Amino acid sequence: MDISYFIRSIIFLVGGLLIIIFPKELNNFKNHYIVPFLIKVGFKSKIKDEIKGYYQLGIVFILISVVLFIVSITL
Repeated sequence: MDISYFIRSIIFLVGGLLIIIFPKELNNFKNHYIVPFLIKVGFKSKIKDEIKGYYQLGIVFILISVVLFIVSITL
């Protein structure tokens, strides 16, 4: 068992679960802190609710976690 891949799988699992459990809080954080900073720097941004995208990103993180866990077991 490769411990580095196992640790990475745990990190992705926790990240994916947090994204799925707290999508509204992440969207509020993005709209109140990240977007104004990017506008000051010079990037243009469309502020909209992207809650559905957070669920999809969480599922992708969990799938990456499963793959890394399988790799950690086989090595």
